[in-house]
Amino acid sequence: MRGFRPSFPLVEAKFHLPAPHPSTVARERLTGLLLAEPRPSAVAVVAPPGYGKTVLLADWAARETRAVAWLTLDTYDNDSSVFLTYLAAAIDRIEPIDPAVGAALTAHGSRALATTVPRLASELHRRGRPGVLVLDDLHNLVDRTCLDALGVLLDLLPPGFQVAMAARTTPDLPFGRLRARRQLLEIGRDQLAFDAEEAQALAARAGHPLGRDEARALADRTEGWAAAIYLAALAGGRDRSRTAEAAGVSGREGYIADYLDAELRPALDDQDVALLTRTSILDAVEPELAAVVAGMPDGPERLRRLVRMNLLISEVAGRAPAYRYHTLLRDYLRAELGRREPDAEPALHGRAAAWYATAGRPELAIEHAIASGDVDAAALLVEEATQRTYLQGNGDRLDRWLGIFDDAAFARRPCLAVGAAFFHALSGRPEAADHLADIVERSSFDGAPANGAASFESARAMLRASMVRHGPDAAVADAAFAVAAERPGSSWRTLACEILALGHIMRGDPAAADAELADAIDAAPSRGSYAFYALALRASLAMARREWDAAARYAREAHDRFGQMHVEAVAASVLVHAVSARVAIRHGDVVRGRTELVHAQLVRPLASHALPSTAVVAQLEVARAYLAIADPAGAADAVAEAERILHRRPDLGILADEVAELRERARGSGHALAGPSTLTPAELRVLPMLATHLRFKEIAARLHLSPHTVKTQVVSIYGKLGVSNRSEAVDRAIAIGLLEPFPGLGLTGRAAED
Repeated sequence: MRGFRPSFPLVEAKFHLPAPHPSTVARERLTGLLLAEPRPSAVAVVAPPGYGKTVLLADWAARETRAVAWLTLDTYDNDSSVFLTYLAAAIDRIEPIDPAVGAALTAHGSRALATTVPRLASELHRRGRPGVLVLDDLHNLVDRTCLDALGVLLDLLPPGFQVAMAARTTPDLPFGRLRARRQLLEIGRDQLAFDAEEAQALAARAGHPLGRDEARALADRTEGWAAAIYLAALAGGRDRSRTAEAAGVSGREGYIADYLDAELRPALDDQDVALLTRTSILDAVEPELAAVVAGMPDGPERLRRLVRMNLLISEVAGRAPAYRYHTLLRDYLRAELGRREPDAEPALHGRAAAWYATAGRPELAIEHAIASGDVDAAALLVEEATQRTYLQGNGDRLDRWLGIFDDAAFARRPCLAVGAAFFHALSGRPEAADHLADIVERSSFDGAPANGAASFESARAMLRASMVRHGPDAAVADAAFAVAAERPGSSWRTLACEILALGHIMRGDPAAADAELADAIDAAPSRGSYAFYALALRASLAMARREWDAAARYAREAHDRFGQMHVEAVAASVLVHAVSARVAIRHGDVVRGRTELVHAQLVRPLASHALPSTAVVAQLEVARAYLAIADPAGAADAVAEAERILHRRPDLGILADEVAELRERARGSGHALAGPSTLTPAELRVLPMLATHLRFKEIAARLHLSPHTVKTQVVSIYGKLGVSNRSEAVDRAIAIGLLEPFPGLGLTGRAAED
């Protein structure tokens, strides 16, 4: 049984090698290159569609003696958490990986480079056996964070492990460095082009043998383009003298479109054409789905018959039957759909969305709803999926979905706006959260929320109370209303109880707060992760009463429950690490205490005035922990952050007094030079990138900063870490836990000083 458990259902078809096609021709001269020693760490097969990239890699994979993992990428993989989850799942199919890797997959931006990729690389080094990871259709991956993550992984591969990539265009990866180190094998269009012998073999497989001279002429005129040779052979010799327009490789026009039109149409009736064109909007065509999308009850039987006709349709390996149209065929069919039914695509996507929703596959339902242009249908689906998607660690995907809705859409589905506001608040985006909260305040809604809340009024009351825009008394009243409205066993009731407890804390009533937190824990749907924050708050209250045994118990359970989540970085987790640090220090385990404070430091940038009481309570506990280890600079930094939040939300009750008291304690603890504990959120964003191949100019582009700003931040990082150069900074950051170890990466693997 594998230890790694992905946080969302995976599309199994993406992990299966394409089934061999009857017309496949062995490319001995190319597979010989791939099998030859020494094996470079990276293989890039780059050519337009129709040159046999996938077929070549599948043939090589079948001959490999090493373990091989296959992953076909699509446009939905352009979210770092999704891409890295699929990458981890592919590696897990070679050999099970540590389940702890799962939590790191949710890291965003530069933290993914600092956390997720080193852990995946460590797993490859730990297993110690050679292997191959094939990434097919890599041209679909365009997200900068995803490409940077893959680039870093290529730097960290252990000896004997290869990553092979197939793409239509050269990916934006650090191939220059790999070439310089002789760790890249490149196979391009010229090498993939069929010679006369291979053209003759392909024509024979297509059922139309050619003489040697005829095959040579066809190979010359098609410039070795396998797809053109194959289709010309299927044509039985007609128009073989025509020159291939190889520069414009597309099924939409020119040579290929002419052949597809001439050779496919006579073999198909009008219903066949309708089925194929309407289902061309799908990446994977499942028989039952095809029937619904095409509006043809006999669709499954008709599709299976078309597959048997050898029409550039291949079966996708897996438990359930599914098919893929060859890229050239799909291009042709999409163009034909536009000609036959120019306004049909939105409705077809809508049918697909409805089918996927009924089938319990919400991610694909949402993608097709978005493609259909039906904003309200997409909003309903996203509202229902918001909490689940976030808790599964797919914040990048959720962020992309939410980005399609304008203010009017949020006003029509204000419960979606509530979920989006909470998401942005927990992700450290106070401006976005405030904007959505304003929309929520102006909205009304009488229907049943799709997100599971008892009502829109209850959800709005929780958002109001958590943002504390009108002081502690109003927050307590709103939270109490929500507690009364939400049903026991609902995650919304747990949240309402936690928010009410924070209101009592602001009003100086810790006993009432503790009672609400006990209710929050009891109200949690299971012994899973929902109540981790309530337990951390109970630990904080117990420490204030000097009940250290109870505090240790609550802190341990909070840490355990948070560890069960798929979300590693969330504003509420700052308190979990802070109370765990204080308990560890109290029991003499200063090393553990410092480690927890590092974790808190990495997450602290997410704690903002969007959730002011949550953020200030956490910063106070961080400050107390730093004082306990005689780090007044770290304590002062945490207090300063709390003061910045109070400046935006000044009416937080007694929390303002506690901040003032800790400010004086930090000042009275003596002067200390700024150290690692005072790294700013901006510096923590830059730090992970120092361990990559990126130069300062490239780091600036990734972070949308000026090179001068990045250089200034790097100089500050050096000073706080007590180092003088980039390599020393990375080594020091790894030593104190701010970065994960980068296995196999020596000093030469990092970019030089700018």
